[in-house]
Formats: sequence, C-alpha cells, structure tokens
Amino acid sequence: MASFLVFAVAMGLAASYLLTRLHRRYQRLRHIKGPILAAFTDLWRARIQFFGPIQPTLLDLHNKYGPVVRVGPNTVSFSDPADMATVFSARSGFAKVRLPFHRACLWIQAESYGGLRAFVGGKSVGSILDMGDDENRAVRRAMGNTFVTKNLLCYEDDVDATLATLLQTLRRRAAAGTPFDLFQLLQLFQLDFLLRMAFSEDPGHLRHERDVIGIAKVTHRRVAHWYAWQPVPALERFVFQNPLWSERLLALLSLLRRTPSLTRWHTEGAARVAARQQQHQQKQEKQQLDEEEDPSHRPDLLARFFAASAAHPSAIRPASLTGLVNSTISAGADTTTSTLATIIYCLAQAPAALAQLRAELAAAGLTFPAGYAAVDATALPYLDAVIKEAMRLFPNFAMLFERVVPDDHGHPADHEGACPACCRLANGKVAVPPGTVVGCAPLVVHRDEAVFGEHADAFRPERWLPKPGEPADAARDRIVAMERTTMAWGLGSRTCLGRHVAEMEMKKVVPNLVSVFDFELCNPKAEMKFEMGVLDGELSPTMVTVSERVIS
Repeated sequence: MASFLVFAVAMGLAASYLLTRLHRRYQRLRHIKGPILAAFTDLWRARIQFFGPIQPTLLDLHNKYGPVVRVGPNTVSFSDPADMATVFSARSGFAKVRLPFHRACLWIQAESYGGLRAFVGGKSVGSILDMGDDENRAVRRAMGNTFVTKNLLCYEDDVDATLATLLQTLRRRAAAGTPFDLFQLLQLFQLDFLLRMAFSEDPGHLRHERDVIGIAKVTHRRVAHWYAWQPVPALERFVFQNPLWSERLLALLSLLRRTPSLTRWHTEGAARVAARQQQHQQKQEKQQLDEEEDPSHRPDLLARFFAASAAHPSAIRPASLTGLVNSTISAGADTTTSTLATIIYCLAQAPAALAQLRAELAAAGLTFPAGYAAVDATALPYLDAVIKEAMRLFPNFAMLFERVVPDDHGHPADHEGACPACCRLANGKVAVPPGTVVGCAPLVVHRDEAVFGEHADAFRPERWLPKPGEPADAARDRIVAMERTTMAWGLGSRTCLGRHVAEMEMKKVVPNLVSVFDFELCNPKAEMKFEMGVLDGELSPTMVTVSERVIS
C-alpha cells in the first residue's frame, strides 16, 4: 500500500510538473493566434517541414490569423514587410543564434541554424551561416574587403574559362538536339568555377558532364537537412551531432541514399587545407617574390583565408578554416545554380521579356562573350530587373529566417499584450516578449501586393522599372521599398558574403546565354518546385532543348 502511495504521489508530481510546463508554454504567447497544437509543441511545424514546403501553410495561416501567427511554443511568423527593419536591421539587436540561456524561455536552449553544422570526426564543425553575430562580424572584419566587387574582378578569368567550357558544352548539346537538364549543367558550371576560385583547381565537371568529386548532392542535402530539422534543433543535435552514434548514422544514410557523405567532403577539404597550409608556410617567401615578378598573380580564396587567419588568429582560427571554406563553396553551389536556372526558366516562359532583354543587350553594342566590365559599365536596367524578379519569385530557401527578440530582462505579455520590454509587430498591435523566436519566409513577404504591386505571383520584370508617367521620386521610393523587402541575399548584418561574386557571375552568364542560345522547355506548363525547403533541380522543369542563334 505504501509503495502504491509513493508511486501515485510521484506520478502526480510528474503530471503536475508536465502540465505546469505546458501551461507556461501556452501562456507566454497566448495573445498571438495560431494552430492550437503549435502552442504546445514544435513537432507541429516539424511534421509539415519534414514532408513538404511550409509556404502554403504559412500563407493560409496568415490569411486566417493575420500578420503575426504563432507557429511554435516560442516561435512566431510575421508577414508584414514593414516589420522586417525591426527584426533584421544591422542594429536591431535581434540575434540570429540563440544565447544558451534565457530566463524568459528556459525550455528552448538550441539554435535553429545548428542543423547546418557538420559532424565529422566526433566534432561539430560550424559554417558561415550558423555563426553567432559577434563571430560573423569578426570574420567579416578579418576578411576586410576580400569580397567587394573591385577585388573580386581578379576572379573574372575563372568565370571566363568556366563559361567558355559551358558554351562549348551547350553547342554540343545544340548539335545533338536531345533534351538535357539545364539545372544539372549549370550546377557543374558553378562547381567548376567555385573550385577554381577557392582552390585554383579545375576538376572538369563540365568537360565530363558529371559530378566528378561528388559534392553536388552533398551541398543540396545539407540545406535540405537544415530545413527538415529547423523547428526542433535540440532533437537534431541529439540525433545527428552525438559522438556516440552520429557518424555511423550519417554513413548509413549516405549509403541508403547512394550519395557521397558529408564526412568525405569535409575530410577531403581538411586534407586540401592542410596540404595547402604546409605549402603556404614553406613557400611564403618564394610566393611573395613570384607575386612581385608576376603582376597577374591572384591569390585564390583559400590563400586569402590563410592571410586573414594569420593577421587575425582570434577571428579565423586555423582549426575552423576547413569549415569556413567548405561552407562558402556549399552556400554558393546551390544558390547561384538555382538562380541562373530560374532566370532561364522564367525567360523561356515569357517571350516578351526575353525579347526586351535581347533588345537591350543588342542596343548596348556588346560583343559576345561579353566581359563583366562592359556589362557592369553599361546601363542595362532590364537585365537587372530580370535578375531581381527571378530572385524575388523563386528565392533559394522556403523556410523561416529566424531571429531572437533581444533584452534578457523582459517578462511575458499579459492577455492584452501589454509588455514594456516587448518588441511590437503589425504596426505596433502585437507585442512579442524577449526571448521569442520571430521569423518570416521569403516566399510569403515576396508576394505582398502592397509592396510589389498587382500580380505579385507573376514574373514581371517591369515592376522594377519606373512606370510610364510615374514621377521620379515616386518610382525611386517604390523600387527602394521592394529592394528592402527582398530577402534573396539575406538581410542586415547577415547579408550573403558571396553576393558580389554571384552578381558578377549572373551579369556575365545570363547575357551570354540568352544572346547566343534559344532555350525551349520540354514541359512549359510545369512549375518550379521546392523539395525540403530547397529549390530542387531534379523535381523542377529544367529539362530543355537548346539551339544556337544566328546573330547578325
């Protein structure tokens, strides 16, 4: 009898504790509407993201509940572009990575960007994307002006060499007259260029028309993994970053998927970095002499990271070099490929836009293949509009970009939303207490007709240009508002480090491709698709036939 009473009391206390925790979870954001299950568990959102894109669900929720919706016990989604400056501006104080302890929400102690970390050799290896804000700022300061446009022009020869191979490959495809996957071909182009820029290597993906070193699938699956596990980062860390079993689990998954493992990619990258580091130390004096004798010498990205690490060892630790360089390549491989593929896809779907772009390029008097200096120096507003519109309509990621409401000493809002320390969203109508994760999805805000005008779900590059009869000031303000709302390059202090590299690529590749070739979609009615939150070339209608144009 006594044992039963002890058991009953223990069970009662456990149940009371559990109910109290669940009640606190609900109470903290009870004034923000959303699905009832989302108020108690992040598994509600995890289920949706694991089995498909969350964009349709978010659009439905915002249509039903308004501009601020509760999508987790401590997570809200907002859709009002006016709130983006509050959350994402460089001086907002909203952290990208959660602090390890926060009194206002004790039950959440992991960061949603942790799923981007690789687990190799029993250790969790970070990347540029999952860095804390202070670490990110330190790395950017250490790298100095490495990624500004004028210093990136030294890599234009790498783009030119890779582009020449791409044009040759397309001419072979045109002569054959058979359909091929443009996304995959552009991905091989991107990998060749990135490895030239980063390591001065030419793996020959385009020449062989296949993934020679096996990293294309790795980069895609890394981001897809992040998307699937984003709502439950603590669970992801327990399963996939656990020294007891995670490496064996990842190896098994790689075998079942028949894809190269992340461990192999990181190990090869580490070996490459170690070899180059030794070479760098042994031949530093000779290299300096060579640079003085050869004005055309340009350091690759790895050499720039070495130099930055030597000058700022506390910001870029030698042990973190592999993760930084590999993540730079991984981040650029899928994103730029997807953008180039969607630009060609959109233009193939819009003959009038394609004709206008070609007319602009012809009027500029460019010769092909056109150099970046000529394209950048020439006023090509419609080319810029085409690139911006494709990136608006098909951003690379279909997930919440999350930040944490700052100020550690706040208290939960009451039932009317009164909270002196809270941030205010939806024109000040909704109070969000400190420690709450707030986020918005690009695919949601990019379709806001109040900012982007009518038919925001259609490809219309003209929206980025002044309208006939529109006053210059009004046109400028309208276009600036659209640019501030676009999340294609990230926002605030966390904008894409490789943005200027990607812009240089697009402004070289797109004019050359559309001026030299005609692309015809094999299935014009099919739509671009996201798989696990990532624009997926295998699922999207990028099968094309190509023919070479006769340029008079």
